[in-house]
Amino acid sequence: MHVLAIDQGSSGAKAAVVDGEGRIVAMTSRRTPVDHPETTAVQADPETWWRALVSCVSRLPLGDVRAVAISGFMHTVVPVTDEGKVTGPALLWPDQRPAGPSAADRVAWWAGHDPLALLTRWYLPVKDFLRMRLTGEFATDRYEASGTGFLRDGAWSPAVAYHAGVSVEKLPPIGEPLDLAGTVTKEAAAATGLAEGTPVVMGTGDWMATLLGAGAVLPERVCVYLGTAGAVGGFASAASAAALTEPLCFAAATSTGSALDWIGGLTGRGAPEAVAAADSVPPGARGVVFLPHLMGERGMGHDPSARGSVHGLTLAHGAPDLARAVIEGTSYWLRAIAGAALDRHGEAELVAVGGGARSDLWLRVLAAVLKRDLTVPETTEAGLLGTAMIAHRALSGQASHERWTRVARTVPADPNLANVYEPLFEEFLHLEERHR
Repeated sequence: MHVLAIDQGSSGAKAAVVDGEGRIVAMTSRRTPVDHPETTAVQADPETWWRALVSCVSRLPLGDVRAVAISGFMHTVVPVTDEGKVTGPALLWPDQRPAGPSAADRVAWWAGHDPLALLTRWYLPVKDFLRMRLTGEFATDRYEASGTGFLRDGAWSPAVAYHAGVSVEKLPPIGEPLDLAGTVTKEAAAATGLAEGTPVVMGTGDWMATLLGAGAVLPERVCVYLGTAGAVGGFASAASAAALTEPLCFAAATSTGSALDWIGGLTGRGAPEAVAAADSVPPGARGVVFLPHLMGERGMGHDPSARGSVHGLTLAHGAPDLARAVIEGTSYWLRAIAGAALDRHGEAELVAVGGGARSDLWLRVLAAVLKRDLTVPETTEAGLLGTAMIAHRALSGQASHERWTRVARTVPADPNLANVYEPLFEEFLHLEERHR
């Protein structure tokens, strides 16, 4: 039995056909643009996400697909009409223009600045916007709802909605991640190549899906996610994982992979080439230190005024030094914000997933900085795999997918490199203190 998993990330879309053993049969991806109309703004046109979904799905072998599930990045909503037409940009989770960090705060800011807000009938989380385009149905799951800022005690809050300048009637019905949430419409079938009537499962937010795909269940295993952003956490227990509850996040960093994309673009190399060049630079980046706060910060609390910076530059430094500094700075920051939680779970296996887990250099640096071995699964696309688990479980009723997360290799924490990085980490913390 094959399922189709779709994951819309902050900067790209991915889709994969996954078989009943959790192996990816075929996968496609496509970058999606992010706009910065102001230095503190991060927004996107949701139509680019739908076009990316169509592009990704239509290139896959879909003949054996029996169900579809979607995950998407959280803390962001899409304004649409009752017919599903987008009425404005989606303000992404790092956007610093609103007064607060939640999607409710961003809705309040947008509603106060754009008259098109009056045309909006629904505010849909990212994955629910895409699922609506597939099925014509408006809904969300309870975990995704909890990430909007509109939820209080398991229900939409009229008070929060009023403060945001909207009505709770503009927020979609709340269901469960495993619910059947519609079927592929005739129009969506024609666009994607999926069979009309294919069941579409509700799905959930990216963090829940990532923890599922990483098999991150405490106290045995902790997930270290290296994507556009970075995060560390796990399900509270095996019972929580089975019930799709309590996906804990110990720490979250605003810029990890996005910082590498930034330095790759700035130096004209692209992220993969920048990482390759950084491997030739010695630990410590020849004195260059990077503070990775390129769009405010959420590690150690919400701080919209946090800014990234590069220290120690001379005329002798080049692009490889900068790239190495970015890899090290993001690793230092993950230790700074997650170190205490990782110490509490000192016996847990740390599994690295996300795009950054494909970089041997980044994994070697992070393992040494954390002083902990990292395991890497066969597929680092944990969000896609977790989304496929949800689709498969909705069809089969089977809750156990431990065999789907297969460890491929271990990246050991080199003790010599760890000793080199310890004083450099302290230097990083002193710079952090001076710039806060």
